[in-house]
Amino acid sequence: STSATQEQQDKLDNLNKEKSTENTGEDWRAISSDELRARMSDINSQSAVVEEAVFNVMDTFFLTYNLQHMYWPELRCLKTCCRVFESLIEQKLPVLADHFRHYDLNVGLFALGWFQTLFLYLPSMPSTTVCHIWDIWLVERSFKIFFRVGTAILFLSQPTLLNHDDDGMMTYLNTFPDATLMRRDILIPCALQIKITNRMLVEIEKEVTMSAMNSEENCQFHP
Repeated sequence: STSATQEQQDKLDNLNKEKSTENTGEDWRAISSDELRARMSDINSQSAVVEEAVFNVMDTFFLTYNLQHMYWPELRCLKTCCRVFESLIEQKLPVLADHFRHYDLNVGLFALGWFQTLFLYLPSMPSTTVCHIWDIWLVERSFKIFFRVGTAILFLSQPTLLNHDDDGMMTYLNTFPDATLMRRDILIPCALQIKITNRMLVEIEKEVTMSAMNSEENCQFHP
């Protein structure tokens, strides 16, 4: 009796497995044309919803958060951003700024990619760190978090950078072989301790814009 019961259970299990296989490996050629059209219509409607959501997000980024300025002709605003960052380095990290000047290192060579991609440019930066930075940006509606993070990266990297020439510094700034400083629990607290205000950014932007020979209009990356 026990053997018969076990045999019936085995048959039932095999039948369930066959049904499961049939469900997961469905032959689309056996589906009617009406059913196929209905399924494709459902897939297309879902895709349309996703596309609309992505469009709305990008529209918000460009209009509400002023990212459209980052893609102006000749990258004028992005270059202004780098000059503002260079000024912040001189204020917050004067020793490193002198080191950059000694080797005639243009801050834009590494900072341009940082700001243009909002730090997605750095493969050594964990996604958790990038997401935290973006969270702060979206809540504050201010670009200042990116300047604070950039300054924090240079502050944490300063002991290494001061021991390199221009080629060594560029190699380090493009690869960051020691990715420990990019950890969220290290980089974010350091960045938030660096005092950079919106008023400060406005004042610096006015200064660098006035001194730029070919700048025709204010980029206004700040709120």
